[in-house]
Amino acid sequence: MNVQLPSKIQHHSRMAFLIALAGSALCIAGVIFNPTQLVQSWLMAWLFFAGLSFGALIIFMMQTLTGGAWGMVIRRFCEAAMMTLPLVALLFLPVILGAHDIFPWSRADALAAHPDWTHKHGYLNLPFFILRSCFYFASLGLLAFLLRRFSFLRERTSNPAPPLRWVSRLSAGGLVFYVLCMNFASTDWLMSLEPDWYSTVFVVIFMASQFLCALALMTALLAMLATYEPFAAVVTAKHFHDLGNMLLTFVIFWTYVSFAQLLVIWSGNLPKEISWYLHRSDGGWQWLAVFLALFEFLVPLALLLFRNAKRNRAALGVIAALILLAGLANVYWMVMPAFHPEGIRIHWLDFAALIAVGGFWSALFLRILKTRPFLPQEALIEVGS
Repeated sequence: MNVQLPSKIQHHSRMAFLIALAGSALCIAGVIFNPTQLVQSWLMAWLFFAGLSFGALIIFMMQTLTGGAWGMVIRRFCEAAMMTLPLVALLFLPVILGAHDIFPWSRADALAAHPDWTHKHGYLNLPFFILRSCFYFASLGLLAFLLRRFSFLRERTSNPAPPLRWVSRLSAGGLVFYVLCMNFASTDWLMSLEPDWYSTVFVVIFMASQFLCALALMTALLAMLATYEPFAAVVTAKHFHDLGNMLLTFVIFWTYVSFAQLLVIWSGNLPKEISWYLHRSDGGWQWLAVFLALFEFLVPLALLLFRNAKRNRAALGVIAALILLAGLANVYWMVMPAFHPEGIRIHWLDFAALIAVGGFWSALFLRILKTRPFLPQEALIEVGS
């Protein structure tokens, strides 16, 4: 194994932690000067990086059930990302502490002003909200831990069949359980920002966005590290081609479900349903929607249709990075208009929260990544044979 790569990862992990501390210092200043904006910005940053952890868990379970060499070369990335879930749970604490500033259903004055929210109060109340969130983190974190443990046992033992069966069973049940958790989590963490609004399609958009962003991150990382050992001896153009096809598929799927929700709500034209889009189609928010249409759909679609773009490491890495950036913009577009429907407003605390949350997430991700061989045994055996 190339000793240069572990040392680079160790260095970048330390740098990420220092950057996170700097971002945290800015956030502490935000507590003093503008605590409401800080919690709003923190929620946006948290949702994006939590989505990377949850999306990596989906990729791991899906690849376990379907197989494919594309998943072997990014498995360690997925394992490291999904093992950051305890940190994701810890970073959710500021959201709980500032819940009254972001969730209107948690304030008595807002409930009094909206009598039609009363029937939702049995579900949307702070103690139950916290309990549900703890359940999501504990159960999905335990699932990630067991999947990673049995995956390692599968590589270490001379008889990999028993741990493989456990991984397959956990993945099959875990995918169903994940969908059920996200059905409620998407309502709690995002839809309840505007309690008048509800969509049965939103959970699909929520999960598709998590998967797409996580896959884009794994693809971009593989493109960056493909010239280092042990990746250089294993990763081929075929791996990038397969990952490019996966990105193309889920770019189309994310666009399809997003447009389906828009079409159904817009054609129905019911006040409580259309309000969500009205808040995001004026005051500059419409230009962010145009940006998403261009850079999370049209541009990636046009580029990923070309075989050469998918098989070229550098080109696919740039496309994946573009999708990841658009995914961040998508989270911003879903969250911030709930607080600023009058128009787009970018605050310096948005960047401070991203630096803090992203720094801590990246530091732990890189630290976990370097604790195991960068490629699973199956990928090395495949090359050797």
